[in-house]
Amino acid sequence: MTAQSIVRLANPDDEEGIMALCRMLHEENGLFPLDDDMVRDTIRKAFNKQGFIGVIGAKDALEGIIYMVISNFWYSKKPHLEELFNYVHPDHRKSEHAKSLIEFAKKCATDDIRLVIGVISNTRTEAKIRLYERRLGKPAGAFFVYPPPAAALIESH
Repeated sequence: MTAQSIVRLANPDDEEGIMALCRMLHEENGLFPLDDDMVRDTIRKAFNKQGFIGVIGAKDALEGIIYMVISNFWYSKKPHLEELFNYVHPDHRKSEHAKSLIEFAKKCATDDIRLVIGVISNTRTEAKIRLYERRLGKPAGAFFVYPPPAAALIESH
């Protein structure tokens, strides 16, 4: 286990470790089938300076990850950082990793490129929202999925 929650910028050597965490994330929260090739293409965008991936841990034993892509809303050419996911390996959820990953995301933002970040989850959703509110302030909206995934009906708290 990592003694500290130190986030570093991912590099191409981390790709397999990132893929392993992405598969775990999908297993917990995926709404649609996983396509490994699409995941790899998306990850590689960060390595081509189209986003940022922050990771915690050694390349073959990653403990946490956050990914922000440079994007824009449909109505503006103004770029922003769009969080695609923030995930901590289940064995490390009692650590400070989730907080450190959010802080990393905040440091990637600037006055010119704001961070847009949120929670899409079927497990412990309320706790995750409280964490984000403590770190980022009040939300500027909400996400909804319709029809709701079956897991949302039996959500564990």
